[in-house]
Amino acid sequence: MPIIIINTVNSAPITSKENYTTADIRIIDSHNESYCLETTTEIRGRGNTTWGYPKKPYRIKFFEKQSLFGYQKAKSWVLLANYQDPTLIMNTIAFELGQRFGLPYTNHYVHVELVLNGVYEGSYVLTEQVQVGKGRVDIDEDNGFLVELDVYYDEDPKFRTSRYDLPVMIKSPEDLGDYSFVENAINELETALSSDSFPESGYRDLIDMDTFIDYLLITEIVRNGELGHPKSTYMYKDKNGKISMGPLWDYDWAFGYAGGGHTYFTTADGRIMGHSFFARFFDDPVFRTKYKERWNEKYEDIFSMGEEGNYLDMMAVSLEKSQRENYRVWQWKDAVNYSHEITKMKIWWNDRISYLNEEINKY
Repeated sequence: MPIIIINTVNSAPITSKENYTTADIRIIDSHNESYCLETTTEIRGRGNTTWGYPKKPYRIKFFEKQSLFGYQKAKSWVLLANYQDPTLIMNTIAFELGQRFGLPYTNHYVHVELVLNGVYEGSYVLTEQVQVGKGRVDIDEDNGFLVELDVYYDEDPKFRTSRYDLPVMIKSPEDLGDYSFVENAINELETALSSDSFPESGYRDLIDMDTFIDYLLITEIVRNGELGHPKSTYMYKDKNGKISMGPLWDYDWAFGYAGGGHTYFTTADGRIMGHSFFARFFDDPVFRTKYKERWNEKYEDIFSMGEEGNYLDMMAVSLEKSQRENYRVWQWKDAVNYSHEITKMKIWWNDRISYLNEEINKY
């Protein structure tokens, strides 16, 4: 596994999600020397619930744009701790699905080992920061927008929508002052969704239906309950474009999560329609038909991920040493049997796909 070594100035602890700490960073990749890097950076904490866990997630910000592991140059990158996840690959699977579906602006992922101020911190996933920019959400920075729907509702600028009371935090544009065009666009969609003439209310002209279908389908495949709040849910609109869904983000409440501790894969049944705003789309026969068609188009690829020797097994093998070292540091009340968790995930995956195949094809 690649190794990321970070040493803060005077070994200062990272205690803030707002204030950066200056640090030296070194990336070692024995399989590809061109990915190795040694420079200065800044680092701070990140996340909401995840920041409260013992194993911390981090955001890295370089002074100049850097390409990490061959991906598009940018200043900001994220280290996901995956503390809740006994398999360490739930976020990875969601990103992989996004890549296989061709959902625009889906994050890439690299599993790495993190050493911070001389202390091994465990197995992490390095990925892009969700933001507007080249190689990220590549839209017009002044006339497009990127928003996050999140019940934490703790970042300005923000507003609540008029019909569905969605908690909207505006990620881009930044420092604009007048964000009325963002509110107007989302409220216009809500008005069309709640209209007596729905689904022939013109709402289809306001959205990129393909991105809504792919996003909601991936969310349903992994059974992500956060769509119901909603939390960590992104939408964007380019200049003169339609409202689109994405990028994908945050899957700690997916995969049959029991709602406490580290227990996953408890149930493979149940539809994930999400918040009433998202559930509304399924009242449109045209949307349902396209949803079913997309499911059947991608079914074999989705199902094969859980087959013997396929994607889930491949990821488990690649993380065998990393997970072992990780759980030597992060011991839970009940020690993790990694192979057992992967087996449970594979059984859950196959049961989930079989269940959805029957349910979706009822449309």
